[in-house]
Amino acid sequence: MKKNIITIINIISATPILLYPFALIAGAMSFDAPDSAQHILPWFLFLFSTLYPVFIIAFIIISRKKNSLLFASIALIPLLFIIFAFLFSGGLAKRDAYYTRSKDFVCNSNSFLWVEKNGNFGGVNLFEKKNFYTYGGGTIASIDNGSINIFSDNSKETRDLLSNCKNNEGKSLLDFYTLISK
Repeated sequence: MKKNIITIINIISATPILLYPFALIAGAMSFDAPDSAQHILPWFLFLFSTLYPVFIIAFIIISRKKNSLLFASIALIPLLFIIFAFLFSGGLAKRDAYYTRSKDFVCNSNSFLWVEKNGNFGGVNLFEKKNFYTYGGGTIASIDNGSINIFSDNSKETRDLLSNCKNNEGKSLLDFYTLISK
């Protein structure tokens, strides 16, 4: 029975090896920033992404030879790290920041307005979710001395966005600024 459990754990712990090509690319990308080769973190990331299959295979072999659940469980560490990285470090952290920024005006779960102000002047940027981690978009209106000027030819749609997107207090941009119609 113990041997069957070890075999199941070994199969589960070997699944991150399927992600090895992607991890290798991510490790190489850790050196993209200027002067990153002079810091320890990119080297650690590169070594981790290069050597984790060796770690898994070594502990699978040891667990089979010693018939040990402990060594089989240690081989699960990279899988647990990958699960943690996907679920908690990136997506959820950004999602929490997305919902709690007071200067953002949330339209729906996939888009928000961001007000960029410099004194009495600025712009209103619409950001829409492109994938799990990134948003893309552009400026849809300008702010000039307490007034909003719409750039779009479809001003009705933009006006609806400005009034329907709310901040954490439930107010829209039109509660703060006067809309100048075209």
